[in-house]
Amino acid sequence: MLKNLPVQSVSWLSALVVATIDVLSTFNLILFCVFSCCTRLRKCPATVQDFLVLGAAVKHGQVPPVLATRLDKAINCWKTHQSAKIIVSGGIVQNAKTSEAEVMAAYLIAHGIPARKIICETQALNTWQNLAFASQLIKSQETVVVTSDFHVLRARTYARKMGLNWSFVSSKTPWRYCPLTFIRDYLGIIRDHWWVFCGSTLLLLLVELILK
Repeated sequence: MLKNLPVQSVSWLSALVVATIDVLSTFNLILFCVFSCCTRLRKCPATVQDFLVLGAAVKHGQVPPVLATRLDKAINCWKTHQSAKIIVSGGIVQNAKTSEAEVMAAYLIAHGIPARKIICETQALNTWQNLAFASQLIKSQETVVVTSDFHVLRARTYARKMGLNWSFVSSKTPWRYCPLTFIRDYLGIIRDHWWVFCGSTLLLLLVELILK
């Protein structure tokens, strides 16, 4: 069909497709950023039996800033729910010598959390596994998942697919890490829901062609 179209028509159609994808991607990214920022407003529930802190890559056995904000959020929440356990989840990635969970646990202990209150899940290598493996250690639905603001949407989607009716609270991402982390997780959401993005793009193109 494209072979039978004039060059001008093909060029116009290509430009329309590119413009549509660009507009839709930008609009969805803005919505994602707004939603992520709004998750910071959610307070910790009144009753909590377990906190689950989702892991992130550690560097040379040290907690990076983005992960530190998650752990600090968990510490602040735990201070008002000191009977709760804190599960830290994360395995050994990128040829590290120590698991993310062990590094996270050391950070929590250094900031005043009793070691007896910490449970390490050291096998997970991604968000799905964080939730799946931790769910084998957690029996209560009164569980609060602590992660970064940009990460809540994807993590909560995974939890719902697993039938986990857990609450989520988020930590504020340091500004200098926002561009990379927000765009990376947004692309992860598109990857997980590519059929929705493609369907929306085709629908928008159809509307534009009808209105032309």
